Amino acid sequence: MNVQLKEDNLSEKKQAILDSMLSLVDEHGLLGVPMSLLAKKAGVAAGTIYHYFESKDAIILELFEYVRKAIDHEIFKMKDRSTDAFGERFKDLWVNLCQYFIDHPNVLSFMEQFFSSPFQRMIEVKEKQFYEDNFSSFFLKGIKNGYLKNYSIRIISSVFIGGLTNAAKKHKNGSHPVTEEELKIMASIIWDGLKKQDRC
Repeated sequence: MNVQLKEDNLSEKKQAILDSMLSLVDEHGLLGVPMSLLAKKAGVAAGTIYHYFESKDAIILELFEYVRKAIDHEIFKMKDRSTDAFGERFKDLWVNLCQYFIDHPNVLSFMEQFFSSPFQRMIEVKEKQFYEDNFSSFFLKGIKNGYLKNYSIRIISSVFIGGLTNAAKKHKNGSHPVTEEELKIMASIIWDGLKKQDRC
């Protein structure tokens, strides 16, 4: 299933370019998408792409922000459940993000390639790590309030993200399709490993 991300402030052509790039990255790799092919898939002239983006690198960096905002919008709908216990919100967050990647495999492919490329360092220089605003603040709140063990955010994020991306990839390639119940079990295992025992 391809994702169609929607932003009100994007022109129709610019959004078509970003959506097409997302789809083509999965097929051709992050750096293997010819601009001619991108223009054809987006239904625009090649010159139109350069009207919106100065280079392919600029497209990739904007696509990262575009996808990140879409994930934030979907995953953090759980903010409405702020009265739930922290552990329940943690597990819901894990399941929701894993399910999002299962439902949007192009996003999973793009994010994996992005974070295995030099583009990650460009983001780090700008201090704009993946999920920094919402995920890191959620984890920091858990540490501060004694729900999570006092590990670094990098460790917590690696354990949290690593497990769900692996589950989503196995589901995508058909080697181990996962049920909702199995996702909940996996989320509980991750939670049990990171929670502070005297509070939970």
